[in-house]
Amino acid sequence: MKRTTTLLLAAAGGALLWRRARRSADDPDGGVLDADEARALYDRLAPVYDGVAGAYALLGARRLHNRAVGALRLRPGDTAVSLGCGTGPNLGPLARAVGLTGRVVGVDLSAAMLAQARDRVRRLGLDNVELVRADVREFAFPEGLDGVLAVFALEMVPDYDAVVERAVAALRPGGRIAVSGLRRPDGWPEWAVRLGELVNRPFGVSRAYESFRPWEAVRRHAREVAYREAVLGAVYLSVGEAPSPDGPPRQHPEPYA
Repeated sequence: MKRTTTLLLAAAGGALLWRRARRSADDPDGGVLDADEARALYDRLAPVYDGVAGAYALLGARRLHNRAVGALRLRPGDTAVSLGCGTGPNLGPLARAVGLTGRVVGVDLSAAMLAQARDRVRRLGLDNVELVRADVREFAFPEGLDGVLAVFALEMVPDYDAVVERAVAALRPGGRIAVSGLRRPDGWPEWAVRLGELVNRPFGVSRAYESFRPWEAVRRHAREVAYREAVLGAVYLSVGEAPSPDGPPRQHPEPYA
């Protein structure tokens, strides 16, 4: 009961903030956004995005995303890419993980979101972070990557499977990909699913995306996949490892604490 109450309070609080960035009335029922629509939507969301994300932090999403960064098992000198980096909340943890000799590349479609990320990078003094404006479907991954992170980035990308496939192909053997985002929770009553869709509608979320399953793409293209859920099953984390050409994947205990 306590967790359900927290969920509803966070959703209500987030909804009040999201009124500032509601989608235009020309698509009231929701649908799959094309790249231009997604860019325009997140350009509008950029000024309030971090405040809205606080509602999910109350429910454990931030904890799960910290685990996603940890699951990459990055070391000093490594190179990591953050797909759909948005305002850059994960850039600091990634930059600390790879150290001053490492490199982090943040990729996003929205110039306004990247402007927020650039302010964050400057404020934190992250000299090892590069920001790139690009569609994740067209981004040219550096070869020999050590880690790829995609947090709330792929569940609205129609070609998510191809993105994951290319990301895994760019990883060095044993390099890791961690993907986290929204999913339709199992066992939720229909009214709760509709409420979740309603309060997330300003982010472009709709039933049109129910068939999008990026975690299954991780399972198809990477080895040693681990899977976890949070926020009462509404948020997932899927972790995979690029296969080694020399044989079976390395065996590890639980890949994140």
